[in-house]
Amino acid sequence: MGESVLEGTILEWKAKIGDRVEVNQTLVELMTDKVNIEIPSEVAGVLTAQFAKEGEVVPVGSRIATIDDGQGGGEVASVESAAPPVEESAQAVSKADKKAPPPAISEVKSTAPIGRGKMSPKVRMIIREYGVDPATITPTGKEGRVTADDVRRTVEGRSTVAGFSAGPIPSPATPATTVAKSGAAVAVPAVQKPEVKIEIPVFEPLPANLRETRQPLVGARKIISEHMIRSVQTSAHVTTFEDIDMTELVRYRNETKESFRLTYGANLTYMPFVIKAACVAIKEFPKVNASLTDSEIILKNYCNIGVAVAREEGLIVPVIRDADRKTIVELAVELAELGEKARTNRLMPDDVAGGTFTITNAGMFGATASTPIINQPQVAILGIHAIVKRPWVVDDEIVIRNISSFGLSFDHRLIDGHTAVQFLHRVHDYLSSLNRLLLNLR
Repeated sequence: MGESVLEGTILEWKAKIGDRVEVNQTLVELMTDKVNIEIPSEVAGVLTAQFAKEGEVVPVGSRIATIDDGQGGGEVASVESAAPPVEESAQAVSKADKKAPPPAISEVKSTAPIGRGKMSPKVRMIIREYGVDPATITPTGKEGRVTADDVRRTVEGRSTVAGFSAGPIPSPATPATTVAKSGAAVAVPAVQKPEVKIEIPVFEPLPANLRETRQPLVGARKIISEHMIRSVQTSAHVTTFEDIDMTELVRYRNETKESFRLTYGANLTYMPFVIKAACVAIKEFPKVNASLTDSEIILKNYCNIGVAVAREEGLIVPVIRDADRKTIVELAVELAELGEKARTNRLMPDDVAGGTFTITNAGMFGATASTPIINQPQVAILGIHAIVKRPWVVDDEIVIRNISSFGLSFDHRLIDGHTAVQFLHRVHDYLSSLNRLLLNLR
């Protein structure tokens, strides 16, 4: 599944217990934090057991099924008999957390050297919340993984060494009563009687079973939720805006789009021009195309541009590799192909990996401004918005122009405000004047 993928969600079993499966027949569809992928059978035989339910999150390397290939027998087992119900498991974990704290560090058996354990995004989030040094954590999980208990154990050990212990939470202070400086009575203005009295209607409440609709937070939406929270907790988000005069580009696209479609078999949108303008501006401001660790700034000498695509299941970001080296025609055709693959769930892991800078288009739904969240581990994301006709000053005259507002969200830990503003203004220069952009085509 790739080095960065630590767990996956069982989306759908394609075969039932007792079914005969052949080599390369699809067994199960998995979802990771990047893509959905179908896992084929490696052998021919009978599916005799499933050890994970649909919707369950399992670590990479876990056994999720058994196939009897005729070389050895196996009892037929169902998911229900192989694993306890989710609710019971959750209650058991909750009771265990309340009754018994994690064992002391000296009492546990490590499964990897201290500070060298594998960590899932959830565990990393807990580490950041507690401010723990990862180099001090003893991993005890399967295959050297760091668990949440390992983090809590390290926190308790740190508190004990510092001489701290848990105590009662103090009650909040009662707010002081506001007292007038003088004892004089304050005159309250009389309420004017309305000319028309409105009778507020009272409605019969909905039946209890119709008042709310609840849906489980699972699948792509759960992964997107976790990814967004992790990004906000990691980066110091700031957004800068600039209005861009797209009149010249709008005129050129309108004149060209029909012949372009007939010649190349793809729609000519504004996105290829935006990608090209961003790539040219990145050459001048390389920090926008970087990533950041606790000890390093990693400048990327290539431009892999991620383009957010809306799907029914949730947003996904396919990546155009080496976008800075491709022409606008090549970008337009590749965008059309990736968009179709995204909407039909045919993207592969490589199609969404390795992005260095992301562009998201909220304008296609009519938005005129937004503050997009950075796609980790990148340090910037460009939001583009609807092109609307607005009054604009050109040569001291007010004229009607096609204007779009662009918003650049950036990580202030690495990118200073003046760098972000200059980068966005350079994108404006290239999009508002096609002559400047054409000079930078290969």
